[in-house]
Amino acid sequence: MVAELWGLEDPPENATWPRLMTGTHPRATGTLGPELLKWAESQALHSKRSAGHRWWQRLVAHRALETDDDGRLVWRMVIVSGPRQIGKSWIERELCAWRIGQAQRWGEEQAILHVAHKLTAAQEVWRPAAFWANDLPETSVRWANGEQQIELADGSRWMVQAATDGAGVAFSLSMALVDEAWRVPRRVFDEAIEPTLAEAESPQSWLVSTAGTAESDLMLANRAAAIATMDDPRDVLLIEWSAPPDPDLDLDDQDMWRRCQPHWDARRLQRLTTARAMSAERAFRQQWLNQWVPGVTGPLLGDEVWKNASTSSSPGQPVTFGAAVSADRMSAAIAAYGGGVAELVEHRDGAGWVAERLTELTERHAPLAVGVARNGPAASVCDAVEAQLGPLLVRIGTQQVDAAAGQVYDRLTAEPPALRLRSSTVLGGAVSSAERRRGTSGWSWAPDAAGTILAAVSAAVWACEHAEAEDPLIIV
Repeated sequence: MVAELWGLEDPPENATWPRLMTGTHPRATGTLGPELLKWAESQALHSKRSAGHRWWQRLVAHRALETDDDGRLVWRMVIVSGPRQIGKSWIERELCAWRIGQAQRWGEEQAILHVAHKLTAAQEVWRPAAFWANDLPETSVRWANGEQQIELADGSRWMVQAATDGAGVAFSLSMALVDEAWRVPRRVFDEAIEPTLAEAESPQSWLVSTAGTAESDLMLANRAAAIATMDDPRDVLLIEWSAPPDPDLDLDDQDMWRRCQPHWDARRLQRLTTARAMSAERAFRQQWLNQWVPGVTGPLLGDEVWKNASTSSSPGQPVTFGAAVSADRMSAAIAAYGGGVAELVEHRDGAGWVAERLTELTERHAPLAVGVARNGPAASVCDAVEAQLGPLLVRIGTQQVDAAAGQVYDRLTAEPPALRLRSSTVLGGAVSSAERRRGTSGWSWAPDAAGTILAAVSAAVWACEHAEAEDPLIIV
């Protein structure tokens, strides 16, 4: 029906219809989607090269910007949900940048508030557009942390904030974009953001997200309301690519993977194959199949722990280093620790670089010790480090890996935190999404990218406290 209504062709072989999509709005007689897409393709809004819009992005633009006979938007809320890394940030960036230029269309300046569970997450979407806006005449860009915005000469603004209880207060908004809405509390939207849209012309709120957990009350409530009115549309549009709520899905079925993805190619297949090998089951279902598992709680640590533990300080002296390797050896991490502060030094693909990099760091910083797990995926790195650094190496045994993870967990969750983490986007993301797996004598960090980073932190902390032991090489 949508293809017939707006002249949008059926999906090509590398695209899929959404599993859930609200029907045609009874007042819809047109759409501003083609206008948005044409404008966006004429701009340099993205930091990466693009071959044009993906089919699913075009579908979202056509549906979300449907209008009535008077040119007003028919959808007051748009919910777009899909797996990770499909290009959601591209359509978000285009939408916000286009909307602030629509003051003449709707007869008033356009004020857009873009929030996410962490300010840095919203900044990553906004930042390429800010560089683009720097080159526009009569346009100002404010870069100060917490005050980021793009402002046009007519007063229209795209503002970026963290999703706190005060987000949006004192503003009169035209549009609100809630990014990764599964992590944003419902009260923030209902009490702080949504009321600011009351007097706008063609107001619209967007909830863009992957699937969430039992704690995702904002997405759960609005998604449920949208599903209830899919065949009798009101003012909420839902477009979702996801696996059905079936706990018995064959998680290794690649045909099922493809049906959940709005865009499919060889790179996407490789990403899901890697994720299936290294992610915990809940994370794979939620993040890559976009499957709601409402009985599952959130990540082990979460944003509040990161907020409390993060610091701008660097590790003190004497410093120790720790290294860890992911289960599939596709990534590795090095962390530093000293004076109660840990820092992520490096996290990148592969593992062959770790021993050489540790040697460079040792020559430069003269650490007290270097901690590496003796067994598991880091075993070869451990041997290489011993060959180059000798007595500085603290080998961490299998049971000690579990103990080190528990030690770091206890210190991060203490009140106040007994371990501080130097602020960085990558380390913050690891803390916010970390999960655990059953270990030999308890539990350890899950062997995915987040867990690998925290395992490196744990190794650095463990090395510091066992460097002077009489026999730090005991393997249990």
